Amino acid sequence: MSINGFDAEILQDFLTESGELLDSLESSLVDLESTPTDLDLLNEVFRALHTIKGSASFLALTNVVEIAHAAETALNAARNQEFVVDRHAMDLFLEAIDILKTQFDEIRAGETELTQASATLVAQLVALGEGANSEAPDVNAGETDGVPGVGDDGFTRSPLELSGGKSDLLDHFVQDLEDTIERAEKQLAGLINESDRERHFLALSESAEELLPTTEFFEFDEMTDLIRLLIEAAEAGSSLSDEIVNALQPKLSEVTKIVASQAQGIREGIRLSKPTETLAEEITSLLAGELPATQAQDEGEQRASKDELTALESVVHESTAPIAVSSTNSDSAKQTERKRPTATVPEQTIRVEVGRLETLMNLVGELVLQKNRMSAIAGDVASVETVAPDLSDSMTIAADTLARITSDIQVAVMRTRMQPLDKLFGKYPRLIRDLASKTGKQMALVIEGGDTEVDKSIIEELGDPLVHLMRNSADHGLEGPEERISAGKTATGTIRLCAAHRGNHVEIQIIDDGRGLPREVLAAKAVERGLVTETEAAQMSDEEVFRFIFHPGFSTASAVNDLSGRGVGMDVVRTNIQKLKGSVEVASEFGKGTTITILIPLTIAIMPAMMVGIADEIYAIPLGNIVEIMRPEPEQFSTMLQAPVLRLREEVLPALDAMEVFGVPEHARTESPFAIVLNAAGKSFALMVSSVIGQQEIVIKPLDAFEDVGPVSGATVRNDGGVSLIVDVAQLVRDTSLQIAAGCGEALVSA
Repeated sequence: MSINGFDAEILQDFLTESGELLDSLESSLVDLESTPTDLDLLNEVFRALHTIKGSASFLALTNVVEIAHAAETALNAARNQEFVVDRHAMDLFLEAIDILKTQFDEIRAGETELTQASATLVAQLVALGEGANSEAPDVNAGETDGVPGVGDDGFTRSPLELSGGKSDLLDHFVQDLEDTIERAEKQLAGLINESDRERHFLALSESAEELLPTTEFFEFDEMTDLIRLLIEAAEAGSSLSDEIVNALQPKLSEVTKIVASQAQGIREGIRLSKPTETLAEEITSLLAGELPATQAQDEGEQRASKDELTALESVVHESTAPIAVSSTNSDSAKQTERKRPTATVPEQTIRVEVGRLETLMNLVGELVLQKNRMSAIAGDVASVETVAPDLSDSMTIAADTLARITSDIQVAVMRTRMQPLDKLFGKYPRLIRDLASKTGKQMALVIEGGDTEVDKSIIEELGDPLVHLMRNSADHGLEGPEERISAGKTATGTIRLCAAHRGNHVEIQIIDDGRGLPREVLAAKAVERGLVTETEAAQMSDEEVFRFIFHPGFSTASAVNDLSGRGVGMDVVRTNIQKLKGSVEVASEFGKGTTITILIPLTIAIMPAMMVGIADEIYAIPLGNIVEIMRPEPEQFSTMLQAPVLRLREEVLPALDAMEVFGVPEHARTESPFAIVLNAAGKSFALMVSSVIGQQEIVIKPLDAFEDVGPVSGATVRNDGGVSLIVDVAQLVRDTSLQIAAGCGEALVSA
């Protein structure tokens, strides 16, 4: 990937850093729409866009700079309270963000011709920002006949020469320069107020630093030196005495006037140059704490007067009653105190390529396998009578230590891959806003638990399923304002997106307060599709009827639109969640709303499992799905409509023979005396197995190259070096025979 001569690494850094800002911009803009006068939020959005534009300018990404600059100009006018961000303005801002996202995708794909924003959009954004800038200084004053040379104002004029790529960006650069200089002048004027100087110095530093990368890119050395001088002064400002600041302020104002004149000259194709060495030396001396001789004399006289006043106060204190006289530290002491350096905070983060984390995770997986192997060997050695006890104990201790260290490394590596769901959830306020516009409904999104962390790979796979579920909630779930009011609800419907940890899983819920799922309509559609008979549908629980919405092609929408109603999507949602070793369930109350619950593991790479024997083979069952392990008595078994069930205390559970499920030949079958009570998606059942071997941490290896492998979700290498299949408990729940058995169990309970 190489664009405009820049190598792939530089472009990747741009995409990573600016891409993060772009992701946060969307949700920040949606928040801004509800609080358009929030100056802090306006500044945050403005700075993000300005940073993106500045980085794009350095890379000569003209089309990116054009739309970013137009949006930034409009935002700057909003910051200056020249207009209030309304829905129309927000539509323009969000359209600009969409263009930027498209351009970023094109850069990732290595395309050299990036999408250009429409002239209409750019013009509308610029129109919002019109009048935001004060009139720039007139650089033509003192220019005699337009011929390059030295004017009466002291500037030397020469033609401006730039390469084609830089020339295309010049207008944006000049506009940005003028805007920033205007802000800097206001911040310098604010230095008159001694109590508020620190804030103005901080703002001045930010403004100047925004300009530096662009001036360096355009190779305006004189201007760059002046801006660096501003940065140096602003950063040192809080440590300077009041006298120094009073002397420094007019010098810095002179710097901004020179830069403003140079900016106007650039706009007209002229490079302005002026000797600034003396000005720079004066500023440098002031920053070093040296006042000009005449001013130092005046300050000394003032300081002497202060000393006399202090002595007089002392005499008064000693000879009379207390008198209220304000007293301060001497200026020299104050200056020393302010100049005391503050501790530098080291950088707390480091950016690492995802590929390196993937490699590290794979190595940890191999380490876990070897740890399991060492534990097994240590156990074998301990069981040999001829082995010296000391050697056996040493091996056991070494194996235990390796197990502990491996576990710690595993947790540490997994934490490096964990990311908060906010990275995903932050995209959805924009989605709900757009859906509200398309559907004509009033809706609000409430996000809870965005700080819940899951593996990065899971976040990437969750995006599309959650988008579809939220579209369904907006289109099918929430009613229009009139319908809601007539039903005794508020006109605005609410969609809640919630996340929380549940053991070694994460639970995500999409909850709406809409019309709910109509059981009768869903059941009738299922009968019409031939999925069940009327009798079977009547005997089903609500939960079983609601599960039909995940059947391929199942839809009750009377009309197709661009949001939903095509009969595709919900089955894909379930498939994608199942790929993550998770489950999705539906609960609904007609007239009240619907809740979609997704349960996914924290990570899909390593997990604890119970190893069980099924005939001559060993299988792994995820420990999170196991409720209990028991050895039932014969009288606990019975049948209902030819389906085996197991009576367990107050429950009747469907009983599955694992050898039948996994197709063990008749001649190889053995007894199955153990019952593993499992639970998935709210359903419990018993899986009959031949033996229970013990718990292990397993590393999941996918079986993507194999088809029709049955209810298994992958494979793993055991501690003895053999390979075991991992039981897919969720798939067992969905198995047809299990569904019949579950119905029989419910019928037996009701009987």
